[in-house]
Formats: sequence, structure tokens, C-alpha cells
Amino acid sequence: MDFFSNFYSFIQRGGPAMWALLVCSIVVVAIVIERLVFFASQHGDTKGLLKSLGERISADDIDGAMAICQKNKGMLPRILEFGLLRGEKNRADITDALSIALMEHLNSLERNLGIIGTIAVCAPFIGLFGTVLGIIRAFQDIALKGNSTPAVVAAGVSEALITTAAGLFVAVIAVIFFNYFKTRIKAYNQEMIVAANQLAEMLHFHNTGAPIPTDLYQPTTTAPARQPAT
Repeated sequence: MDFFSNFYSFIQRGGPAMWALLVCSIVVVAIVIERLVFFASQHGDTKGLLKSLGERISADDIDGAMAICQKNKGMLPRILEFGLLRGEKNRADITDALSIALMEHLNSLERNLGIIGTIAVCAPFIGLFGTVLGIIRAFQDIALKGNSTPAVVAAGVSEALITTAAGLFVAVIAVIFFNYFKTRIKAYNQEMIVAANQLAEMLHFHNTGAPIPTDLYQPTTTAPARQPAT
């Protein structure tokens, strides 16, 4: 109880701007937790997934490959399943289908990051607004008391400093996580693009009956050449 009472007292000393900063900080924490859970739910072993799909494709078992995608969690298996559904098409069509799936899922990767970015920009200005309110309060206290002793201006200056510090703190935390998630999204998006191209390559060579030199796709028997659908 002492922690909450001290925290409430701290918010009160900071003035009205502190309540806005408190709301911003709660929003940032909620989005950070949601994004961390989201990325933790994504498929981790991309190479293992592609190798399993290659084994099914080399055995001419596209349904089995789609079943593997359905059993795995995350966005990448859904994207690869989208490409497998068009496994009989030519390579250009398969690549186009995978590109569409990638673009559709990109919004899911960046969901709510704009809010963190906005808070990172606005939080220092909210703190500055609180600083101005604190200085105004200090001058009002001087006018009421008729003097400018430290005891008179202490409350206003304290309010100004608290809101300044709080605004900078919220902004720094928001910027750190915004950049962290942006970097992680870029890396994961690149990983999905590479995986999608590898799947398109496997399907193309399987459809044309030619083995390809990769450990992801090792046909046990030479698949009969098939004419890609137009």
C-alpha cells in the first residue's frame, strides 16, 4: 500500500500533465507486451519447416505439405500454405501468390507500432506542457505570498521538473521499443521473403521434374516432368 500511496502522491505533485503521461505509459506497456507475445508465437525453425515441406513436395504430397503448415503456428506457415495451394502453377504465378500473402500479413507485423511512435514524439511535449504549468504555478505562488523564497516556489518548480523528467522517460522507453520492433519486423519480413522464394523454387523444380542442389529439397525419386498450369 505504501508504494501505491507514494506513487499517487508523486503523480499529484506532477500536476495534470502527469495523468496524461501515465495514460501514455500504460498504453506503451500494453502494446509492448502484446507485440512480445505476438512475436513469441511466430514459427521459429524456418529451415526445419522448409525441409519438412521439401520432403513432402519431393514425395509429390502437396496435401501433406499443407498439413504441416496447418500444424505449425505463426504467419510464415500460413504464407507458405498459400503458395502450396497454387503448387501446380508456374513459378511466376507461385511467386506472385506468395508476394500477395506477404503483403497481406505485413500489416499484422506493424500493428499498433504507430501508436508507440506517436507517444514517443508527443511525450516530451506533454512533459514540456507540464513544465510550463509548473512555472506558472510558481509565479502565482510568488504573487500570492509577495516574495520569492525557495519555500514559496518549491511546489511549482517541483511540478515542472517532475513532468519534464516523466515526459522524457516515457519518450525514451517508447523510442527504444519502437526501434526494437522495427528492427525485428525488418528481419522477420526478410526471413519470410527468403522462405517464400525457396518454396517457389522447390515447387518450380518439382513441377519440371528437375532436382535442385539444396538440402531443403532432396527427392528420393525423380519426379515426372509436368506441364505447369497456365
